[in-house]
Order: sequence, then C-alpha cells, then structure tokens
Amino acid sequence: MRPLLLALGLCALAPPALAGIDREDVLDNAALFATHPWTMGAANQTASCSASYVSDYSPGQSYRGIPYDWGGWVTTDEYDDALAAGYGAGSHSWHGVLSCTVGVDCSGFVSQAWETSQKYGTATFHQVTHDISSADLLRGDALNDAGSHIVLFAYQSAAGIPIHYEANGALVFVDSDQGWSAFSGYTPIRFDEIGDDSARGTTSSPHEIDAFPFEDLRWTAGARSDSFDHYSCAPGTDESGPEQLYRFEVATAGTLTVRVSDDDGVDVDIHVLSAADPDACVARDDRELSVDLTPGTWWIAADTWVGTYEYPGPYLLTATFTGSTGDAGGTGDAPDTGVAAADDGDTGSAAGDAPGGGQGGGPDDPPSAEGGSGRTPGGPRPGDRQALDGMGGGCDLGGNLASGGVLLLLPLLALRMRRERRRVKA
Repeated sequence: MRPLLLALGLCALAPPALAGIDREDVLDNAALFATHPWTMGAANQTASCSASYVSDYSPGQSYRGIPYDWGGWVTTDEYDDALAAGYGAGSHSWHGVLSCTVGVDCSGFVSQAWETSQKYGTATFHQVTHDISSADLLRGDALNDAGSHIVLFAYQSAAGIPIHYEANGALVFVDSDQGWSAFSGYTPIRFDEIGDDSARGTTSSPHEIDAFPFEDLRWTAGARSDSFDHYSCAPGTDESGPEQLYRFEVATAGTLTVRVSDDDGVDVDIHVLSAADPDACVARDDRELSVDLTPGTWWIAADTWVGTYEYPGPYLLTATFTGSTGDAGGTGDAPDTGVAAADDGDTGSAAGDAPGGGQGGGPDDPPSAEGGSGRTPGGPRPGDRQALDGMGGGCDLGGNLASGGVLLLLPLLALRMRRERRRVKA
C-alpha cells in the first residue's frame, strides 16, 4: 500500500530538472551494464520478502551483465552492494514488484543509461523525450513501445540491422541480429538532454594518446566513426563495422607495441596508420602487433571485423612505445621500456556465430511513479520500486540464461578500472 500511495502522491509533481549527457557516455553506461561482472551467492537465490521467489542464477557461478529485475532501477555499484547484502538476483513479472530483489528492467536500464534523476516507465518517458523519425536515429536514442518495452539504439549495421542494448528476460545485453520488423509499432525517441556535439574517436576528433604506456577500455558498438571498411595492409579483410580512432605524436624513432583484448562474440582488430586514412595502414592484427615508427603523427584504429555478422563490442587496448612522444621538433617524453611482441598471424575470423538475442517486445512495463525521490548517493535502493497500475508485466520474456544475445566476458581488471574511472569522473 505504501509504494502505491507514494506513487499517487507524486503523480502531480513536475519531473525534476535534467542534466545533460553526451551520447558516448550513454553508450558507455549501456555497455557497463551489459558487461558488469558479478558472482552469485547462496543468499541471492531466495528473497526475504517472498517465500515463493527463486532466482534464475546458480550459486557460485560468475556472470556478466546486470540481471533483469521487474521494476528495478539501480546503478552497477548499488547492484553489487545489494547483492552483498543478500538481495535476490533478478526477478520477473510473475514474481511481482519485490523490494528484496535487485537488478534493472527495460525502462530502468534506459533511465540509468541516460542518467535520469528518477526511473521513467515506457508510458512516462514522453515527459523527458521527444519523438523522432527512424531516419534520424542516432546512438543513444531509443525505440519505445509505450506500455510494453524499450531498447537503447546503438547504430545500424552495414546489413541494416538495428544494433541495440536492452534489459529483457535474463540480463542486460547487446542484440545484433534482430531486423527492423521486430520493432514494428515502436516509436523512435530522443532524450531531451542528450548532447549531439561529440564526435570522439573520429578523424576530426580522435582519442589523443599523450603518453605511453597507454591503456583504454572502450566499445566499438555505437562508435561515431564507421567509414574505414578496408585497409591497405589487409585489403581482403572486411572491417566495415564501427571503429575508434586514436592519434599520437612521435618525437624520436622507436618500437610501438599494441595489444587488443576482446572476448566471445566480439572481434575488434588493431591497425597502425601513418595518416587518417585506411590506405595508410602499415600494420594490423587481431590481437597484438609491433612496428617501428619514425618521428611524425601516427594513428591507431580499433575496428570491428565483419563476417556473417558484425562483431562490435567492448575491448581493452594497451600500447607501449620505446621512443619519445611529442612534437618531433621538441624534446618529447622520456621513452618507456615496452617489450615488442610477435604478430600472431590473424586470419580475421571470429569464433562461432554472431550473438543472438532476446525479443523486441514483451507484455507491459511497470510504469514509474512520477517524481520519485531522486538519485540518492551511496547505498543500494532496490526498494525504490515503481507502483504497478494494473496493466501487468513488462519487457520480460523469461529467464533464459543461455540467451545468445548476452555480451560476455572482459577481464575483471579492465572492468574494475572502468568503474574506478567513472567514480573519479562523477
């Protein structure tokens, strides 16, 4: 009764003021939810507020991706805290909205990706969004079926597939195989406070490498640049997926060693370029390469390999250089002691088929209370659920943990680094 009264009492309040967010940050948030590592504990299999509840997950097993939780809206840190406190891991519509389980549902996930100050439901996102045409969709926009389901748009593949993130059924995941027909009846929408002026990772605004050793955890899914399709150093290899571009200055000659780490369902290759042009490629590999560089401006492209499907996703790029960086006319930085590594003879192939995915729709999403208590720093809020309005369940098609659409496995260290960077940024 108390959550319902709270919801009714807040319905008359105007939505809180919104803070702007960059599109790249939206996609970073989404990927963080899709790759978040966690381990199921015995205490997380049951829920203190429901005698019938049993989690889909197995104690002692490690997973990637925040679980689907009916009515849920938490950050990744709040999820970890609640899990440690013994909350149940995830829930479904048939469980009802529980105060003792933790995770995100479809609208909770999009709310978190956009960093809204409260949880919006599929029926209430109109308060902070506006409709757009399908032709105008950009990364970080959404496809919404009011009262049913919402997904976060990343980009359209060369094959015309709308690559998107969603919370549905089991976990937050990236779906790369559903066509536009799956979204018949969905409305393209844009968050009112999303920024359109960022073009990071492109030829006009590359990620600058100021010093070595260098390390960067990023995602090609939804990257702004998608124009480098074939490279002169491997013209027969299809790299037509989205890419991230890096630039750095070399003051004295030395050996550059670059390594990229990705995982199942992701294939990101590395290319070293003497100019912002794929025809200026001097070396490439799918894992690790070493190449001698002369003074001047150099580029690195982390590009998505394409086979039967595109294989975009998260990657960890590390690089060392034995010479000095900086303007060739200046003194540059002191060299590091990076060790060169051999090329492993990549064939450009990716193991297995492309990830599958959940469905584009579902029964009905639990609408959120209008207003809300706002984002409270520190501590989990799994009890901050949104009251149902009698319309039933939402964006929940069952707990299929084997769903092929789950984006899996990055090194734990890399993900911890990403979380720490986000804490510093906040």
